[in-house]
Amino acid sequence: ASYGGGERGKNSRLREMSDVAVALVPAASAKALKDALKVRGWLSTARRPAMVGGRIAFPLADGAEDAIALAASTPPFCDIEAVERIATDALAVKKAPPPQKQKPHSAHKARVAAAPTRPRAQERSFGGGAAVRGSSMLPPAAAVQRVECGDADYEWLQRQVFSGRRPAVLSGLPLGECVGGWSADRLARAHCASPSVSVHVCASSTVDLAGHRPANTPRNFVFRSMPFAEAVRRCSGSGGGGGGGDGGGDGGDGGGDFGPILEPLLNAGERYYLRSVGGDTRKEAADFPRTFPDLARECNLLPPRPDKEGDGA
Repeated sequence: ASYGGGERGKNSRLREMSDVAVALVPAASAKALKDALKVRGWLSTARRPAMVGGRIAFPLADGAEDAIALAASTPPFCDIEAVERIATDALAVKKAPPPQKQKPHSAHKARVAAAPTRPRAQERSFGGGAAVRGSSMLPPAAAVQRVECGDADYEWLQRQVFSGRRPAVLSGLPLGECVGGWSADRLARAHCASPSVSVHVCASSTVDLAGHRPANTPRNFVFRSMPFAEAVRRCSGSGGGGGGGDGGGDGGDGGGDFGPILEPLLNAGERYYLRSVGGDTRKEAADFPRTFPDLARECNLLPPRPDKEGDGA
């Protein structure tokens, strides 16, 4: 009996080596589910997805089956039709990247020694330099000038602030209708010159942007394109996505009717980050007046220059 039990255990292990767990999902939900599985580390990186019985089979990482079972009632995992084990040879193996050519050790060492010394890429001087004093190669940052503007005009600001060419915090400027008037409802109704905007969608409360996460680690967010009005709805919490950032949650103070509740893109409580970019994200810088013309008319960042008064600039 003891020998037989050992054989059965051995056969079970052999079967597990010859098959792989997959999540079977409809094609319409494939993109959202793939991103959600990848963000949580539940998607296997060893094999490629494949079509199985008219559905897309995503290979799962070890231990992902139990985690998916616990999350089965929450979007988007509720769209998974089944979790099954299929033959390993039904999924193609991902090809390993070609090996990098190794440079001669002596030549590489000489180049490193001759390279100019510079601050580390992640180092910031703002707020006094590195957290541990003495370890930073950057000079300590000077205190930022704070200026109470009151009824200052452009010429006064030019003399007192701009001519110094140093960072400054300006307070007391009359910014216009945007102060207290830009509710979520108002922003959602604003004209946006771009048909869609690119939004970072993150399943956790912290978005690990490039330059703020350890090197060679995957990002914890996905990109989604959507109309600007939808982005406002989701960020304000009125769209049903769970709110984005510290200010979301109650739909703003506009009290507008935002229509039907929007389903989360990854899961309930997800966060959103909208980075303003130009029409051509690779070539054009962000241009607020061009992208949001009616909002720009409600926002006066600085007093008008004397040579621009009266011409609508």
